[in-house]
Order: sequence, then structure tokens, then C-alpha cells
Amino acid sequence: MTADVVVVGAGPVGLMLAGELALAGVSVEVLERQTAFDTRLRAPGITARTIEALDRRGLLDVLADAVAEVVEPAFRTGRAADGTAPDLMPIRPEVLERVLFDRAVDLGVVVRRGVDVTGVRQDADGVDVLTADGAFRGAYAVGCDGGGSVVRKTAGVDFPGGDTGLVGYQAVVELVDPDALGREWRRTDRGVVAFALAPSRVVSIEFAGPGERRRGPVTLEEVEESLRRTSGVDVRLREPTSLTRFTDNCRVAATYRTGRVLLAGDAAHVHPPFGGQGLNLGLQDAVNLGWKLAAEVRGRAPDGLLDSYHLERHPVAERAIRNSRAAIAILRPGEANTPLFELFYGELMKLGEVRARLHALFSMTDLRYPGGDHPRAGAALGDPLLLTGSGRARFHELCASGLPVLLDLADDEELRRGAAKWADRVDVVVATTADLPGVDAVLVRPDGYVAEVWPSAAGGTRSGCEEALTRWVGPA
Repeated sequence: MTADVVVVGAGPVGLMLAGELALAGVSVEVLERQTAFDTRLRAPGITARTIEALDRRGLLDVLADAVAEVVEPAFRTGRAADGTAPDLMPIRPEVLERVLFDRAVDLGVVVRRGVDVTGVRQDADGVDVLTADGAFRGAYAVGCDGGGSVVRKTAGVDFPGGDTGLVGYQAVVELVDPDALGREWRRTDRGVVAFALAPSRVVSIEFAGPGERRRGPVTLEEVEESLRRTSGVDVRLREPTSLTRFTDNCRVAATYRTGRVLLAGDAAHVHPPFGGQGLNLGLQDAVNLGWKLAAEVRGRAPDGLLDSYHLERHPVAERAIRNSRAAIAILRPGEANTPLFELFYGELMKLGEVRARLHALFSMTDLRYPGGDHPRAGAALGDPLLLTGSGRARFHELCASGLPVLLDLADDEELRRGAAKWADRVDVVVATTADLPGVDAVLVRPDGYVAEVWPSAAGGTRSGCEEALTRWVGPA
């Protein structure tokens, strides 16, 4: 074995996954075709669940410091006075990747650049990740190698879906005349144009773009011509620092796992970047998969745990694609579609409850995995303020180990005695909090989601503790 797990792709998703695996004591090698970090702007920011994941591992403040060096002051976000993290943080090219790369390497991950992966071949004992110069072998392999994933294709996983011909551009450039477009976004009879999302960032979307412009390197002239068509303005651009193209290709892998090969990020799902869903969706794949695959590799996973990765994350990707297709339908130019657009943006988007619902939908803060009957079961715990024997602490400060956390909120000796059999696999914290009323204890997964809740109304005994720990982290 070259490593316990071979990860293909050193973008944010691959590096986040590698860090989670290494934190759990799994050896990881990451193979990346590119020889340097990607300097193109793929997503303008990260949202609440990604921010929480970074905070649990002590990376949020590191990222915030790095972001502060490259993001304009008006767009920076930070912690509140009480230490709570923001629910949105802008990022710039390379910054997140560098933070995740440094963390992975510090944990012992080997990252190999300039490696051209040509396929995967698995047997009962492991996976050979094939390259132009040989092969790397792992007990498992994970494809984090983008929408054109070689891992997915050679593993034989179907990727159903398609597109309608939309072509969009996102560019970080200077406008020769900064006032030419106006600081706004608007729908025209030729498409959508935006110059209001951040300094020097422009977007142009054409809903019936010529096929020849959907492939190959993006040029400044190509973006400039598209902006002129969608805006109707003689726009002139210069000094490009990032030029990207996207389509409305919407696809989800038929399965996220086939034997010893798994998929995450764009290798598992692709869609247009509306709402900034893609990066955050992929990073949440990584934190969901990391602890489950680590448990499987170390021989500690209960039955079905690794398969729950597909069962939990596949529906989330399908919902993201539905959101993207809905956005395309509303924005599409044409007289027949204009009443829908005007109703949505002219009336509904002025309602606070509509904006709040859409924010929850696109940032995935309303996500709840299948679980128990308690309202908090399957939902993200968040970052409650706790009072422990050592003083005040936020929950995220207790998660650096990457283990599940059993919060004893009732100072229950019986609960702790039962959990002691899993002392090497679960962190037990005795605390009180005003943020979890009516709850005596809660088991929180390494990805921040609630696995089990013991409500106060259930009585003083925690006899189900051992059963729950067996179900989630394996036999004692």
C-alpha cells in the first residue's frame, strides 16, 4: 500500500478530506495534475456550514487572517464580540487552498503535484490509482478531480444529466471605464450581466451561447464580447487576474461509492455556480466522508456507516441542482418569462421571510439528515456557548481532535460510566448551556451534526448511551 487512502485532486475538497482523514490517524497521499495552486476565482465566499467546519478544526481564524490580506476592507467579515463566527466569509483565489494545504501537510499528508492520473482499478483488497508513470495503491481511493473526473469515469459510475446551452463567464478584471456597467446586476433581453458582487468582479450569462465557446481556454476578448452582448454597452476590459467559464450542465453521480472507490465535490455533482453552492457543497462532502472513511479504514466502522455517505449527501446535491435549475428558469430572458421574473424579484424578494428561506436553502443551513424523532437529531448543532469545569467555551473549541463529542449537560455519572468504554473514540464533555433547553445529553458527530439526543423528559438514566455509541462509532 502506498497509503491507506489515495485522494485524486488537490483542490479545496481533496485537501479538506485529506486533512480530516489524517486527523483520524489515516495515512493519505494526494495526487494532483496541476503543478501549482489554481489562481482562478471559483467561488466568492464560503457559507455557514463550511465556516463551522473550519472553526471546529481551528482553521477559521487562520483563514480570516489570510483573507484580510487580500480582501477589500468593506467586504471582510469576522467574529462577533461574543466569539461567534460569521455566516458568510469572502475568499479569493488560492487563499483557502493554501490554508487547507498547510494543515494537511502538517498532519502528515503527502501531496504530489504534476501527477497525471489516468484511471483506477480496484480489487478485493485495495485500489490501484493509475498514472502515466506507474501506480499508487491504497485501501481506498477518492475522486476529488472535478466534473470531468477520471476516477468516476474509469470506475464506471454513471453521471446522468445535461444542459440547455447556457454559457456564463466570471472574471476578475478592470473596466477601462469603471462606470460603464453601473454597480448592479440586471436581466436584459439578451441575458444577465452583473458588476455588483465585489470590486472588479463581473459576470455575464448568455442563455443560448454558441457551442464553440463552451470549450478551451477563456480569453479576455471572449468575456468582453459576451458582456457587450448581454449589457448592450461597449465595455472595454483590461488586467485580467481570473477568467472562468461555466455552463448550466447539471449532473449527479448515480452513486458516491462503488466498492473501494468514492467520489466527492465536482466529481460527484456539477451545476452552475448560482448561489455559491458548489464549493460549500463539496467541502461538506469532505467533512461528511472523512470520519466515516477513517473509521472504515481503521476497522472501527459500524455496519452501514460508510454507505451512509451516499445516502446523506446524494439528496443534498440533487436539491442543489434543483435550486440551480430554478434560478435559470427565473432568469431566462424572454417576454413569456418576464412576469415570473418580475413577481419573484419585484415582490417576493422584498419579503424578509422569503430572503431568509432562500439564504437557508442555498447555504444549506436548513439541512437535516435522517435521524431520530427529536427536532435536533440529524441537524447541525451549531456553536453553543458552554460553561465547563475549565470555564466558558464555545462548542467548536472542543472539536479539534476530530472525534465525536458527547455533551453531558446533566452531570450524569451513569452516562459517563457507559461512555468510558469508548474513551479512545469519543470526547466526553461535562457542561451546562442555555442554548440547549430541555436536553440532558447530546452526541455530536465529527462533522458537527447531531447523532443522538437525550431529552430531559426521558428521565435521569442514560441507559441508551452504549447502544447509541455502538451504532455510531462501533463496538466498544
